[in-house]
Amino acid sequence: MITIRPAVPDDAEALTDLMHGSAAYSGKYASILDGYEIVPSQIEQDVFHIAEREGSLCGFYSLTLNGEPELDLMFVANDLQGSGLGAMLFRHMIEEARRRGIASIKIVSHPPSVGFYEAMGAVVVGTKPPTIKATWSRPILSLAIHSFPNKRIRNGAMT
Repeated sequence: MITIRPAVPDDAEALTDLMHGSAAYSGKYASILDGYEIVPSQIEQDVFHIAEREGSLCGFYSLTLNGEPELDLMFVANDLQGSGLGAMLFRHMIEEARRRGIASIKIVSHPPSVGFYEAMGAVVVGTKPPTIKATWSRPILSLAIHSFPNKRIRNGAMT
């Protein structure tokens, strides 16, 4: 069974390891993670939730709330890609946003992930131009939180 819980500062290293181990950020996409690590103060400032299976980290997401609310990070362990865990985390993020009274979420997407976000209900609204670390354009999506039906969360799991 997979459960979702809030992250704590002591989770920072494990979150960083899962993020850097992501096959989705290999090859030309690896540069965006160069030197990036999740630090305890980031977990305290932003909204981080972790998915665990039998006590092992298998995915996470984070929302930044400074300015326009944004899905900052979302990662699923390589061996669970395509299992539905990403959708489970995404639905949890929607419920967390709704609970906080957030009307919409901005998503600056990893290009290969844009189809997932569109399937989850987000709409492409623009493109972020390349930077030194991200040498490719990134789709910008918007997710209207009010358009989703309420789901219940029981013991950290969506029902």
